[in-house]
Amino acid sequence: MKVIIVNNSESLRNLQNLKDLQTLINKIVRYYSTKRIRNLKLLQQKKEVTIVFLTRIEMKKINLQFRNKNKPTDILSFQSEDINSLGELVLCIDVLKAQAKKQRHSLDAEVAYMLIHGILHLLGYDHEASAAEERRMFRLQDKGFSELV
Repeated sequence: MKVIIVNNSESLRNLQNLKDLQTLINKIVRYYSTKRIRNLKLLQQKKEVTIVFLTRIEMKKINLQFRNKNKPTDILSFQSEDINSLGELVLCIDVLKAQAKKQRHSLDAEVAYMLIHGILHLLGYDHEASAAEERRMFRLQDKGFSELV
């Protein structure tokens, strides 16, 4: 899967895996392509995904606009109308840095975890829909993360 990267964040310079996002996304896609997941065909057929890195201020605006939450968040996932695209993953490096520190792991690990999270959202999983859906999504996410990273 081709990865299109849009970097609007000055904080991104510290992310070691920026050059390896293509490899990471392909690992995630290959991993979930072998699992019984929702919209498996969609994952196998799409040819690209866009990853956008925003500042805290930009992320706060988008989170307010689309989720009515007036704060920056770690990641947002948007479906695409482009027939070849799985969708768009919008990340805020500053929020991810804080989360990585809190979780006591690297920024690279946090980005990988959130990319898995975002791809699952693009495939139709929604942890905010119900407690059962939350368990289902986080089980898939945590298992994938432990096997991929």
